[in-house]
This record gives sequence, structure tokens and C-alpha cells, in this order.
Amino acid sequence: MEQRFEIEDCSTLKTTGDTELPQAEKHLRCVSTEGCPILGAGRSATVYWLDPETVVKEYDTHVPLERIRREMELSRKAFAFGIPTPTPFELVRADDSYGVVFEQIAPAVTVGSAITAHPERFDELTGKFTALLKQIHHTCVPEKDEFPSEKDHWLSWAEGMRPYYSEDETGLLLKMLQGIPERSTIVHCDFHENNVMVRGDELILIDMSDIGRGHPIFDLAGGAFRAHVSRIPGRQAHHGLPAEMMERFWDTVLRMYFETEDPEKIKKLQDMCLAFGLVRSALFPMKHVQIGEKLRQIHIDDARRNLFPRKEWALQQMESLNVVLPDVQA
Repeated sequence: MEQRFEIEDCSTLKTTGDTELPQAEKHLRCVSTEGCPILGAGRSATVYWLDPETVVKEYDTHVPLERIRREMELSRKAFAFGIPTPTPFELVRADDSYGVVFEQIAPAVTVGSAITAHPERFDELTGKFTALLKQIHHTCVPEKDEFPSEKDHWLSWAEGMRPYYSEDETGLLLKMLQGIPERSTIVHCDFHENNVMVRGDELILIDMSDIGRGHPIFDLAGGAFRAHVSRIPGRQAHHGLPAEMMERFWDTVLRMYFETEDPEKIKKLQDMCLAFGLVRSALFPMKHVQIGEKLRQIHIDDARRNLFPRKEWALQQMESLNVVLPDVQA
């Protein structure tokens, strides 16, 4: 495919709709992604290869400019704290939306793609994936304003779901979230096999829009969530691994993360992570407000089938948080 990289004058460009660009954004450099190979796509952005040294992450038009700027800032901060992540260079206008130009990390593939193509590397790649996760969770942030609170984010999503859940259902979500201990360590909050890239012997973390400060359970819940929903019809499309491999992958990550083969301990860890993974599933429609009604209902039904009827079990899992995940700063 022929590659094109064009720079244009953005002084008269308008956003979708009738509202003109803010004055501060009128002179952003413009790039065209026409003819550029797509390197990856998610729910809110598509990444294009611009040239041998850069890529552009082009955001959907529904993504607020404030969120894009925040991701740039958080990416830079995470890199400063030693997290391996691509450097963001500049905010641009990309076609009819905004984009961010990042350093090129090719040749690289996702952990999910690498495991699928080379199953013989499963243990090696899962081990590196888990080591990176533990590195993140042992990175202390000295000041609260360095990274936003993940707990606050999740609590706001729970409040936003009130129109869809009963008072008792919302109450359970809030109680479980309020019971999560405060931490000053970094969490990615979207750490999965499609957001970690493999380049040679190193792993590189991408998609820093949700990175923040908080308890490791916010990331561990994400792993349990993906393993859980991988078997729900209509939910597998965005996963980098088939359901059976996803469950094996998550089980191995859990064993490596906690360095145990004790069946009883593993069962307790699985239950703890699953309980908060079900909370994540219940909040998914608010975290991704752009999803359609069908997918929104899948997650509401999932919460009413697997979380809310097990209230006592779910609340019991809160007691494990400090026992199996002690504060690294203690």
C-alpha cells in the first residue's frame, strides 16, 4: 500500500459540526492518513504508520480534546517514572479529528498476536507480561497530583450507572469500590494482551489514557474481566486471544504475579479478582459511553446474573485485598 504523509494549513479547518476550532487549536499541524497503513484500532482511536520514525493515533470525533491532552501528559509522566511506553511528540489535526504523533516502535506486535502466532513462546511472553505488570504496581508516585485516582474514576462510573441499576445494585458497587484501600502506586487500568507490544526481547506499554494511581486490584480486575467475558457471545471481538487461551493466559498471569502453585490460594485469588472483574463489567457501559445499546445490555445482564445475586460472596472478597496485596510502601 502506498504511504502518504501530508501537512496542510489548519487555520480554517473546523471540527465536525458547526463549532469552529478553539483559537489555540487553529494552528495545529495537520496530517493526512490517506494511504497510510493501519497498525491497530480500538474503541476510540486508530493508529496509522506515518513514516519510519512516527505513528499517529487518530481519535474518534467523540473523544474530548481534554482527554487527548491528558493521555499525552500521562504518557510523558509514566515514561519519566520508568514505564516503557512510546514518547508522544505533538498534538495534530488528523483528517477530521485530533491525533497525537508518537515515536515509531515497529517492528512490534501485541502480546496477544505474538502468543497466537508462536504458542511455544507462551511461558516466556506471559512471564514478561506479568513482570511488567508488577513493575508498574511497584512504582510509587510521590505526589497525588502526578496521576489521577483510579478509585475516583470507578466511583464516578458507578454513579453514572444509576439510571440502569436499582438502589441496592448501585449500593453494592459503591460499597465494594469504597472498600478498596488507597495506594500511591501506578495502575494502568487497561493492561491487557492488546495494549502491551513485543519488540525483540522487550515489552512496550501503549494506550495510556486510563493510567492513574491506585490499588493493583484495578488492573487485576481487568484480567479477570477479560477472561470472564471472553465466553460471552458478542464480547470476543476485541480480544487478542480465543476464549480457551484467554483463560489459560489469565490463570498463568495470576500464578506468576503471586508466585504460587497452591490450589487453595489460587482459588482465593481467582475469586477476589473475579469479584472486582464483575464490578468492572457492570461499569463497562459508563467507561465506554460510546458503545451501542446491545453491548450495554450485555454488561447489565451480566452484572444481574453473576454479581448482584452473589452479594455476600462479593463483599467477602474485599477482605482479601490487604491480606494478599499489601502496600508496597508499608
